[in-house]
Amino acid sequence: MDRLTDQDHGPSFAPSCTVVIPTRERPAELDRCLDALQRQNYGRFQVVVVDSAPRNSQARDVAARWGARYEIEPLPGASRARNRGARSAGSEIIAYLDDDAVPESNWLANLVVEFRDPRVMAATGRIRPLHLVTEAERLFDRKGGYDRGTRRQSVDRETPRWFERATFGDLGSEANMAFRRSAFDVWAGFEERLGRGAALGGGEGDYAFFRLVERGYRIVYTPAAVVHHPYPPTMEDLRSLHVRLFTSSAAYVTFLFFEHRQHRRAILRFVYGRLRGVPRVWHDPASPPAPRIIPRWRVLLGCLRGPLLYARSLPAQWRSLRTP
Repeated sequence: MDRLTDQDHGPSFAPSCTVVIPTRERPAELDRCLDALQRQNYGRFQVVVVDSAPRNSQARDVAARWGARYEIEPLPGASRARNRGARSAGSEIIAYLDDDAVPESNWLANLVVEFRDPRVMAATGRIRPLHLVTEAERLFDRKGGYDRGTRRQSVDRETPRWFERATFGDLGSEANMAFRRSAFDVWAGFEERLGRGAALGGGEGDYAFFRLVERGYRIVYTPAAVVHHPYPPTMEDLRSLHVRLFTSSAAYVTFLFFEHRQHRRAILRFVYGRLRGVPRVWHDPASPPAPRIIPRWRVLLGCLRGPLLYARSLPAQWRSLRTP
């Protein structure tokens, strides 16, 4: 990839950035991520490591070794950690990385340049495999992995099928995204029932994109901003991941259906299309069919568990609404 230069994007656009990395008990992966951040060709950024419900000092030690600021989020959940990082940041842009992601040297520069458009409130980038060695890694890649392809996408309220495109994973994910700091003045932040370590297990990035587009802003996916992310190394890891993804997806769809009734028709249309295997025309051309990873009965069980997770999340939400 070409290095971003002032000539390409103008010397005056260099907003201050904070890179927030939520982490929990993965010191080796965190160390690798922080090492890669030392090679960014964008100068105006600092790094904040947010340790989620820590049980030891390993993340603190790793952050200190690389000169990153260290924050503690006492309750578990990646969404809580992301919100904690945003509250602690004073920069114009807040970028997020998973602790096991490895950004390319021009990742941040190519992400930040999208904010030259004043309507852009969030930008996401491409997620490529860290390596493809095992059978499971190669199979996950054939299934599409975490990659959203080579086409730049821009979604706002004027975009056809904007709700589906913003809400169901087409614009990237939490491992590689950035927001204006001002987004947190017009939006409540990441929904803390969603995401890794929370009740519903996923969907927090997609939900954030939906809520911001709904408010009239624009979200951009740029394939130029690349990070590399591990894929499941063994077949058992891959099968477990697929069950979790089906469960968290079903929980997320249930959450949307009951809490955003005005979009129920679009939600049902999306579910119907996924069940029928209808391709979404704005995606890159489909890859050749790959072997099934888990049997249909495990898919069904995983999906049935999703609504139960949503139901279990409700009492805690009701209690929080009653709190002054």
